[in-house]
Amino acid sequence: MDEFSCGRLQKAKKLSILLAFAILSVFIYFVVIDKASIITGLKNIVTSPSTLITDFLVIGGLGATFLNAFSLFIFNFVLVKTFKVKINGLILAAFFTVFGFSFFGKNVFNVLPIYLGGIMYSKFEHLDFKTVLPTIMFTSALAPFISAMAFSSGSSEKAYLLAMILGIIIGFIATPLAKKMISFHEGFNLYNLGFTGGLLGAIITSILKTYKFQIKPQKLISTKYHLVLLITCSMVFLVMIAVGFYINKNSFKDYKKILKCNGLNSDFVEKYGYGLSFINMGINGFLSIIFILLVGETLNGPLLAGILTIVGFSAFGKHPLNITPILFGVWLAGITTEVDKFVLVLSALFGTAMAPISGVYGPIWGVIAGWLHMSVVKNIGVLHGGLNLYNNGFSAGIVAGILLPIIRTFTDRKNKFKDQYFLKRQELYKNLYSKENLD
Repeated sequence: MDEFSCGRLQKAKKLSILLAFAILSVFIYFVVIDKASIITGLKNIVTSPSTLITDFLVIGGLGATFLNAFSLFIFNFVLVKTFKVKINGLILAAFFTVFGFSFFGKNVFNVLPIYLGGIMYSKFEHLDFKTVLPTIMFTSALAPFISAMAFSSGSSEKAYLLAMILGIIIGFIATPLAKKMISFHEGFNLYNLGFTGGLLGAIITSILKTYKFQIKPQKLISTKYHLVLLITCSMVFLVMIAVGFYINKNSFKDYKKILKCNGLNSDFVEKYGYGLSFINMGINGFLSIIFILLVGETLNGPLLAGILTIVGFSAFGKHPLNITPILFGVWLAGITTEVDKFVLVLSALFGTAMAPISGVYGPIWGVIAGWLHMSVVKNIGVLHGGLNLYNNGFSAGIVAGILLPIIRTFTDRKNKFKDQYFLKRQELYKNLYSKENLD
């Protein structure tokens, strides 16, 4: 990177910090106007079982929910700075995913044991914790297990202790499991920890049910903060595009390179830089909002988690051309079955985990993947009792793992016929222009 570009990047970082403070100021304003119930709201969030689907905007209110979200954001930011983790595409994806789910399932209480388990694993394996941190950030998908065990059956010291132990165990074993599970879907499910968490969650849930532990799924969804969330998200995404535009020397030059990328094992920050990555993140944020508005759904905590997860992974594999077929496929499945708009939109947003399928094998297979995802995700949650927040990641892993051999059966056959066709043409031209024919 030349000196001019480095200077722009440094200025952009300062602008980003100012942006963060500006957004924080807005959120603090929300906290101030909601100060009468902020303590009660935060207590309700922390002591909630947090099972699917628990919109913190319902049980905590606007101020407490934003306070919870920023607490987790700052917590992860401090860890990244403390352990000197390089901010690449995967880290940005982790940041935004955790931040998004801070509106929907994750809180300052239920993630800490999982992080502690990750630290213990890194010590046990003599690893630098910064190599484990991204995995642990995603592993907080299983945070509701801690909340459910601590608060579902009434609070007690024994329940707290068991919850802490379970969280530490989850954090300890998540990294080796995630490494193994990725081979099933070969990276075509970007939410590998969702798939890992689903399998691990199914086992833990089965054990808990064996010992008569009651898990009560719930559905609490906010409808009163649509306009606030819409304006805030739009401002953030617009500034992201502006910052990216500035870093990229006041242009959208080379953005088409991202659009041509298939999204499989693709760190856009490493390959194309921060500028184009920020532009892509902002564009995908707006695309997500447009999809929600077209379907006619109201913005809420869970959908905000879906939007921010897409935005985060727009630095690590997603772009408009490889997520649109998935969105269309889920929408197609939704309108041809009896599915309410909320489930349709939530499944579509998170179903974009399979973006590499449409990126590698084409939009038709992307549509098929989205269509299958809608059917699977509606029924797979029973396995983990609603305690894996990345239920769509679990479904996407299953769909991708099953669909890949089928796709390759057809594509390999097509390529085989193509090769045979070209061989026959070569043989024909060879005979046509052979010495005997020319004579």
